[in-house]
Amino acid sequence: MASIAIHPTPTAAIPAAAEHVKPAEAKADAYPSTADVVLLDSAIQAPFPAIQQLFDHLRSTPSAASALNASYPSRGVFKTAAMNNSVSDQKLTIDISPTRLSRIPASLQASLSTHGFSEIVQFFTELTSKHLEPMLATLGAAIDADLSPLHKSQNLNFRLCDYAPETAAPASENGCGAHRDYGTFSIIFQDGTSGLEIEDAAHPGSWVPVPADKVVMLCGWCAFVLSGGALRAVRHRVRRQPGVRRLSAVLFVAPDVDVALKPITTGSHAAQFSSEVLQGKVSVGWFKEFMGKRWRWREGNAQLEDGQDVTQDEDIERLILG
Repeated sequence: MASIAIHPTPTAAIPAAAEHVKPAEAKADAYPSTADVVLLDSAIQAPFPAIQQLFDHLRSTPSAASALNASYPSRGVFKTAAMNNSVSDQKLTIDISPTRLSRIPASLQASLSTHGFSEIVQFFTELTSKHLEPMLATLGAAIDADLSPLHKSQNLNFRLCDYAPETAAPASENGCGAHRDYGTFSIIFQDGTSGLEIEDAAHPGSWVPVPADKVVMLCGWCAFVLSGGALRAVRHRVRRQPGVRRLSAVLFVAPDVDVALKPITTGSHAAQFSSEVLQGKVSVGWFKEFMGKRWRWREGNAQLEDGQDVTQDEDIERLILG
């Protein structure tokens, strides 16, 4: 298996994106900020009471959960695999991407709004409008390239996660298995409960806890490829604490689906990419579907036809690095 050895740009080389998005003050237990991992102080706060209320309502009202999933039957909206699959990631999720949101009937949205739904949608709308362009500018400055033209359509996904102890296998510490996200970057809001960990780039297999009160930005596979390897696809995971509930809210940002997934800049960090990637034969949309097979299996929502002996990251590395 090809290895990924990346030396990220130091934080000092990254200009401030905006007043409301700035690196947090250093802490002894904080993962060091780099170009591809940034701890943020955000003026926007995730509405965790509303998020908890929505999860509780959907779990206690099967008819509401069924109606929500019926609005997007190909993938669903409210995912509950952890309740009957002890091998999967032990979490419940709600995916309300702009596409899914557009398909949820107005009457259903109205009924869910009394259970936190409208407040959650407003949060993601504000987060996108205030953080998307500044963060793209920050990452672009780090690699001396303009990322905005590749993100015109706002290829986004909004995800809520509930690591509820009563829905998970009692002995499992696996909240979310080790993985790298597919897109350009992800912004993760935490409810103050620890569990999110990032793999130490200098010591693979060693995990560093992210302070539970911090918002964190992580780069994904698309950023790695577009930057020619200068931006790391950051491996991370969530460890469950038995008997402790943890909530998170995540904004995933990816390039437009028709963008060719190939380097737009080269430099001293350039990785050895596969010929398919270098020739622009892999589109962002196709890559998402390719990667989605294993992430849906890892989350317990799909079966694999080609076996389970290859991890998601290994599968992607073979495609990207050859």
